Order: sequence, then structure tokens, then C-alpha cells
Amino acid sequence: MNVISVIGTRPEIIKMSLLIPLLDNMFEHKILYTGQHYDYYLSEIFFKEFNLRKPDYKLDLCIKDLNLECFKQTFSMINDVKEVMRKEKPELCIVLGDTNSTLAGAVAASKLNVPLAHVEAGLRSFDLTMPEERNRIVVDHLSSLLLAPSALALNNLKCEGIEGGYVVGNTIVDVCMKFKHKASKLKQFEKYNLTPKDYLVVTLHREYNTREEVLIKIFNALNKLNEIQMIIPIHPRTKQKLIELGFWDIVTKQTHIKIINPLGYLEFLSLMLDSKMVLTDSGGVQEEAVTLKIPCLTLRDNTERWETVYIGANRLTSTNPKKILDEVKKAWNDEEWIKKMDSIINPYGDGYASEKIASKINEYCELKN
Repeated sequence: MNVISVIGTRPEIIKMSLLIPLLDNMFEHKILYTGQHYDYYLSEIFFKEFNLRKPDYKLDLCIKDLNLECFKQTFSMINDVKEVMRKEKPELCIVLGDTNSTLAGAVAASKLNVPLAHVEAGLRSFDLTMPEERNRIVVDHLSSLLLAPSALALNNLKCEGIEGGYVVGNTIVDVCMKFKHKASKLKQFEKYNLTPKDYLVVTLHREYNTREEVLIKIFNALNKLNEIQMIIPIHPRTKQKLIELGFWDIVTKQTHIKIINPLGYLEFLSLMLDSKMVLTDSGGVQEEAVTLKIPCLTLRDNTERWETVYIGANRLTSTNPKKILDEVKKAWNDEEWIKKMDSIINPYGDGYASEKIASKINEYCELKN
């Protein structure tokens, strides 16, 4: 049976890394890489790091302008993905997550009447101002096979009247568990002259948080937290915005903040493992943190990973600078919270999500035939 996976960003490559070999063994499986993340350190490095085969198709979007309109990017991808599908005639299209690549794969499949499987179905922030939230809702409603990471996500689907969902866990748990030991040996804290369990890992990249008024407020708060050592693997979008705003030199002169280039997955995992906690606006980092039992603070008013909040593994700081200061200081000195992380039960499964997803896809394909 001919199936196609559409991926385009760092999180999708990482989360599909253990699923792709399983699909290769079970099906005539094609990989279409959209190139949505054009930067080597945001995408292609991970194909090498996970020893993944090269994609069968790689789109040439020529997207070097980080300010390119989202609509133009997505429209271009939909057309290009559709052309590949016309050629390959897949019997199932597989997408993961909530990116523009996910949406492009889903819409292209829908236009060609190709059944769609959505990995990570049912996540909801309940904030329609987020592009990712709109993507998630559209993709779920276009899907025939919905592979939810948690019981809460499955319930979200049912509340919207969407059938065909299964709880399979999250593939990031599989990846973290497989590479945790290897990453721990890298001791990235030594490379950056950090004290283990006494530094904060910060990631910041979401479109909302890189708006001028929001970004400056966030970094003003971080600059004031000068009693805490921080390390920030900087996203190209965030760096570009800081430079445009004339804020780059101010941030890089802070002695308590180390800004570094984007990292490979094992390097980043190593940095997280030896950190005291993380401060992030990334959904994937929230999932990795709960898997590694690292306390997480999220630079948002909401999250689509509500499970992590409900079990006490994640706290929302919002982007209000005073609340960021208060929440980070409170968390940093909350030894009881840090100790409680050891007893947290991961809401995203036991590390076998990739196998469960492959099995559900195989069952679906057999029923179709």
C-alpha cells in the first residue's frame, strides 16, 4: 500500500524519527519534506542526527524571508504537495502536529480525496488567535484517522463531534527515552560553563512572542532575573527581531544570559537534563520537560498541553513581565515542586507511541482494502 508522510519542521522530523522506519517496513512509504524550516540547524541536521533516509521529495520554497506572509507560504506548499500526490497517488497521507506543513498536507490530501491520518490529534489551546490552533482544528476535521496523544486530547475530539480517534501516546516520549542516556553523556553544561541543576534553559520562538511589544517585555523581565544563570539556544526569528529592535546588543551583554546558536537534538536534550528547569513557549519542550521530569514554565497565557498543567508539571507565566519575574523567582526557590517531579506520571504514554501509531495505520489500511 502506498502512503505518504508530509513533514517540514524540526519538531515533525524529531517526532517522526522512530515512526518513519516502521512505516518504511510496512508500506510503500514516501516522505515529502516541505522545507518550511529552511535553516540547517532547525531541520536538516535532524535527518542526519537520527540517521533518517533522505526524503523522497523536497520542496524548494525559497523561503529565506522570515517575514513572508503565512498565507503565501501555506498556499505555495499546498500546491506543491498536491502535485506530488497527483504523481504518487497515495492511499493515505500522514501528517503530524499543527504547522503550516501539516495544514498543507491535510488540505492537499482533502482536495484529492486522499484519506488523512493526523498524529497528535485533539490538542486544543482554546485560543483561536493562534495560527497553530486554527491549523489543528482544520486538520482534525479533515482527518479519517485521528491519533491522539492523551485521553484529554481524545475527549476534545469527541466534544467537537469528531469520530475515528484513538489514544496512542506521544512519539516525543519514545524519542526522549531512547536518547536520554546517550544525551546525558554529552554534558553540555561543561561546554557552556554552567553549574548542573543551577541554570535555566530558555526557548522562545512563537510568532506572538516575537512581536515587538511582547518580545521587549519578555527580555526586560529576563534581564532583571540576574541572579539566575540562563542559556538561550536562539531561534533565527527571535534573533532577527532582537536585531531589528536594536535590542540584540543589550541582551548579549547580560552576564547571566548565554545566547547560543540552535542545537542538535542530543545537545539540547543534554542541556535540559542537567538544567534546574525550563522556560519556554514551545509545545514540544513542554512535552520533553514532563518526560524528563524537569519543571517547566510556559511563556504563554494558555497551552494545548493542558495535561502538563493539570498534573503539576507545568506552570503558565503569561507574557506579562511582572508575572514572569514573580513566577520564575517563585519556581526557582520551590524545592518541593522540583522534588515532586520525580513522582509525576507522564500523561503522554509509555514510550511505545510510534509502534501503536504504526499498528493503527496498518489496521486502518487493511480495513480499507
